Amino acid sequence: MDFNILSPMAVTEAELVATNVPEDDHPDWSATETYEAGARVISTDTHRIYESVIDSNTGQDPTLDDGSAWLELSVTNRWRAFDQNRSNTARQADRITYSIVPTQDCDAIALFGLTAGSLRIEVWDGGARIYDQRFAMVDAGHVVSAYTWFFGSVVYARQKVVNGFPGYLGHRIDITIDAPGGVAEAGHIVMGRNNLLGRVLNLPSVRFVSHSRKGYDDFGNEILVKRGSTRKVDLSLLVPTHQAQRVMDIVAEVDGLATAFYLSGDGPGYGIEGLGFVDDHSQPIDVAGESVFPLIIKTLK
Repeated sequence: MDFNILSPMAVTEAELVATNVPEDDHPDWSATETYEAGARVISTDTHRIYESVIDSNTGQDPTLDDGSAWLELSVTNRWRAFDQNRSNTARQADRITYSIVPTQDCDAIALFGLTAGSLRIEVWDGGARIYDQRFAMVDAGHVVSAYTWFFGSVVYARQKVVNGFPGYLGHRIDITIDAPGGVAEAGHIVMGRNNLLGRVLNLPSVRFVSHSRKGYDDFGNEILVKRGSTRKVDLSLLVPTHQAQRVMDIVAEVDGLATAFYLSGDGPGYGIEGLGFVDDHSQPIDVAGESVFPLIIKTLK
């Protein structure tokens, strides 16, 4: 099994050329409007949602405020699929579409926090469609017996990695997330260049990390406060020593960025797939030919 990681590109107004997700979460902020505490507005310049924390709030631009008049809540619905936060999902009835023109080589897309029956990726070179694939999002991994095949509920995958398509500069990539009759959702979309780092050695570990806490009410009774969970992936890669510099450069390139990682090959993924960041990487060098590189990645909620 090979370990892959994406070098993510930023998706801004320059790359996002079309979408069916409106940016109308709340009214646009107006310099002449008076807002009371709790009123919410958006800025289409910053693509953020703001809430007034004072009454009689007039003429105070939330994008320039120091927090005394406005509280920044989150990005707008349209941009939530690109805010490096999987749990803050973009939502749209029936279907979400994004059309993106890459500003760097982009041969892979990883989508997380999906609610969808199917996913479609198209690539256009001018007016010619040069790639078109649709993926059913039914997760057959939950079928573990004849009973679950016939009587188990349908389970849909929440994430998908697509790679190997011709996403060169100037091409347009169309993403369609379909949930007919329901609400389509996308938590975070990573687009960029796929990098194969090395072969995964036996006994990688995937640790479940709960962020829930135990609290107490006024009478001393225990209360569980649910706060979600993440995973910590600890593995070792076998890499040809002459490629050590390449691997170090890729790790440095994705440092501090939310990126996607996954296993490729004939075997199963064993849960080593997700949205996360490189937490630790060391490279002991074996000049004999191949080196074993430890790598730790932490996922994002």
